[in-house]
Amino acid sequence: KVVASDETAARVNGKNWWQWVLLSSTAVHHLIADSRGAAVLDSFLGETRPEVWVADRYAAQAGRGNERQLCLAHLLRDAQYAIDSGDTGFAPGFHKLLRRAVGIGRRRPELKDATLLQYRDDLDRRLDRLLAAAPTTEAGRKLAQAIRKCRGDLFVFVTRRDVPATNNDCERALRPSVVFRKVTGGFRSEWGAHTYAAAASVIATGRRQGHSALHALQEALAGRPILAPP
Repeated sequence: KVVASDETAARVNGKNWWQWVLLSSTAVHHLIADSRGAAVLDSFLGETRPEVWVADRYAAQAGRGNERQLCLAHLLRDAQYAIDSGDTGFAPGFHKLLRRAVGIGRRRPELKDATLLQYRDDLDRRLDRLLAAAPTTEAGRKLAQAIRKCRGDLFVFVTRRDVPATNNDCERALRPSVVFRKVTGGFRSEWGAHTYAAAASVIATGRRQGHSALHALQEALAGRPILAPP
């Protein structure tokens, strides 16, 4: 129902490739491709369309789910950049609003559905008022213009308890690969890149199901699905 995705650079045969990660509550899939374009996700997803897609504002990630939840961590950084550029009309209030939304998300377990719905309505009203304000710098103007185009994608997580406010899980899933790239300089063959992605997928999925890396690899090599513990 909910899929989060992110990507990072990879080096294959001395060329720039990209490592993608897609994760849900039960599985993680890594793939390494020579493109950062939408065709990579099109090929993997086929006709599959999750209820909610969690990602940053990168265009290739758009339109993947029935709804989209933008990563608020990325938006907080964008807002801070606009603040640092001197904007006083939109960015400071937007930054404060995002922090308020994140705080509500952390309290979801103790809040009733009706209360969460009220909070989301309030966040939407506050956002409308902010968007009516005039940014004072070019960075603030660009940020406000971008948010107007995706204003319905900010607070899906407030009323959907199974949706995270950020795609930080994806960034954590990619971190070992970033370290690997910096230490080794990348892959010397396409075969090596694809094998690494397959192994990373099996190990990460196994851990998500409560299995060790060794057990997950053994099950995969034996052709058995990695099942959640009873």
